[in-house]
Amino acid sequence: MPIITLEPSAEAATASEVLRRDGAVIIKNLAEPELINAVSAELRDEFDADRGTEHSGFDGSLTLRCSASLLRAAPSAAHLMDHDMLIAIADAILLPHCATYQLGSMTGIEIHPGEKAQPLHRDDSLYPIEISGLELQIGVMWALDDFTEENGGTRVVPNSHRFMRSWHLPDLSAWESTVMPAGSALFYLGSTWHGGGANNSTAPRAGLINTYSLGWLRQESNHYLELPSGTAVQFTPRQRALLGYTAHGCGDDSIGKYDGDDCPAWLDTPPEPAWRDERGQVGTAENVQAQTGD
Repeated sequence: MPIITLEPSAEAATASEVLRRDGAVIIKNLAEPELINAVSAELRDEFDADRGTEHSGFDGSLTLRCSASLLRAAPSAAHLMDHDMLIAIADAILLPHCATYQLGSMTGIEIHPGEKAQPLHRDDSLYPIEISGLELQIGVMWALDDFTEENGGTRVVPNSHRFMRSWHLPDLSAWESTVMPAGSALFYLGSTWHGGGANNSTAPRAGLINTYSLGWLRQESNHYLELPSGTAVQFTPRQRALLGYTAHGCGDDSIGKYDGDDCPAWLDTPPEPAWRDERGQVGTAENVQAQTGD
């Protein structure tokens, strides 16, 4: 079945419903061309510096990558990291299973002519757990160039998120190529099988992939070292929260809390109201009072 493509005017609820049902959805022309051009220009030096670097067979010998400290090299990418539509979809998919979620990783990927197709895989395999119905993360691939089947548009196996990896593999031959213009975004679940396509064209194609994981899981990239507080402070509160500069949960049930006062990037309170749900074994101060009688 083809990957459903929606217009940028689509409701987040519609996109979330398709994503949850099919495991992937494309939203066309979601980012402004000026922003896409800015991110592409900022990544250029990083891609060029990666030329000649030895990569694994999984990453590809003709694929250039930028991941470590990507936001230092391409600060404009922060606007893609917390795009309003992305946040609305992540809220719908991830918040039922956490108080807040976080950026797992950011990777710029440029696939050059002659590159073979990347092995199909799941992004959530780095977490050694699987619970039916619970998504550990989502991924968002932003097209910095037009994606076509010929130039290596991301391959996706629709409905493959329905197969638990501990049982059996889905039919990996039933993949579809992601076809979308620059500025569009492919949303996919962490449990959806996918991979870069073979580039049989005469020009490279570039994309930026962000992953978002439940807030009680460890992030794939260590953003505190890649973007220490003195650097992270330049970003907005919502962007800093996604980087991990806020706790998950509240009170005695918070994770990753920080009680110091010398971190300029730290947020005592998550900036989004939807991320402030008081969840835990005890609950609110009123719940405690009701139990203790104090």
